[in-house]
Amino acid sequence: MKFRCERDNLVEAVQFASRAISNRATLPVLSGLRIEATESGRVRIAATDLELTMETSFEAGVDDPGRVIVPGRLFGEMTKSLAPGQVSVAGSTGEIEIGSGRGQFRVKTLVADDYPALPIDDASAEGFDVAIDSAELATALSQVIRSASTDESRQVLTGVLWEIEAGTLTLASTDSYRLGVRTLKVKGGPTEARKVVLPARALGELGRALQGAGGEVTAGFRENMVSFSVAVSGALSADSVVGSRFIEGEFPNYRQLLPEDYPNILTVDREALLEVGRRVGLLAQGNLPVKLRLDAELEISAHTPDVGEGQEVLDAEYQGEPFVIAFNPTFLGDGISAFRSDRVVLTAGDGLKPAILRGEEDESFTYLLMPVRLS
Repeated sequence: MKFRCERDNLVEAVQFASRAISNRATLPVLSGLRIEATESGRVRIAATDLELTMETSFEAGVDDPGRVIVPGRLFGEMTKSLAPGQVSVAGSTGEIEIGSGRGQFRVKTLVADDYPALPIDDASAEGFDVAIDSAELATALSQVIRSASTDESRQVLTGVLWEIEAGTLTLASTDSYRLGVRTLKVKGGPTEARKVVLPARALGELGRALQGAGGEVTAGFRENMVSFSVAVSGALSADSVVGSRFIEGEFPNYRQLLPEDYPNILTVDREALLEVGRRVGLLAQGNLPVKLRLDAELEISAHTPDVGEGQEVLDAEYQGEPFVIAFNPTFLGDGISAFRSDRVVLTAGDGLKPAILRGEEDESFTYLLMPVRLS
C-alpha cells in the first residue's frame, strides 16, 4: 500500500474514525485503525469496537492499493504532529512508513488477519432504508440522548428506542427519572412498524458527525445493526459512515408513562426559566431539589442547610390550583435547555405525579420529569 495526500485530510479522517476506538477494547487489535488505499484513488480509514463502527474516506494519490492495520492512538498523535503539507504513507509487511518534508517515521503495524470484518461492509444483507433530514436528526438526538441512562446494569436503558414506521420516526429514552420523546418525519421505512434500541454512545458520535453535515442522512437497518451514511462538508467524503449494533432487550412501554389532561398548566419564557433555575440551583447542593411554586407568578427556591438559600420570582401564565413541586435541578435544566421554543409549557397534576414539559410552538418533543418527594 502506498499513497500521497494532504496532511490535514489525513488528520481529519483519522480523528473521525478513531472515535470508535474504545479504551476497554476486548481484543488488542481493536485498538487499531484500518487504512485502505483503493484503486479508485480514495483512502478509507475505519475503526470499530464491535459495537460502534466509524469509517470515512478522502481523495489521495494512490500508487499502490492495499490495506494495513495501524495502532490507532499512536498513528493519530503522529499525524497531528506532522507539519502541514503533503505526506506520503507506505505500508509493507509488519510496518508503515510516513514521510513528511524531510522526516521519515516507521511504525509497526498490527496483524491484519486478526482484525474483524466491519459490520458496515455487508451492505447486501436484507433490511430497509430511511432518509432523515440531517439538521432535524441532529436536533432530535441532542434532545433525547440526555435522558438515556449511564447505568450498565440496565443496558437497554443506556440506549435510545427507535420506533420506525413508513414516514415517521419516534425516538425515546429514559433513565427511570426522566423521559425524552421526539417525533420527526422521514422518507421510506419498513413495510411494518419496527422497534430497535441503539446505544446512546453511538448516537452521540452520529450527532457530532451531523454538526458539519447537510442534506439528508441515509440510515440502513439490517438484521442486527444500522449504518448511517453522512454527507460531511470539508475534507471528508459524502460516504462517511457511523454504524452501530442494536442493544438486545425489551425497552419499557414509555407511552403508558405519559399522562393526559393534567389540570395545571404553566407557560413561561424558556431562557428566563433556564437562567433563574441555574442561579437558584446553586443553592441546591447534596442532591437537594429546587422547588417551583406554581401560581399567578412562578417562584423558584432552594435551601441547603449550612450552605444557604435563595428564591426568585418569574412572570408566567398559569391555569390551575397553586401548589409546590420539586425537581432535581440538573434534570430540570437538561429538559429546559433541550427545547428550541421561546416559551415552554409545564403541565402537572400535583407535587407527586410526573410533570410534562413541551415547547409552546412545537410539540414534537416531550420531556417527562419525575418530581422529588418533599419531606
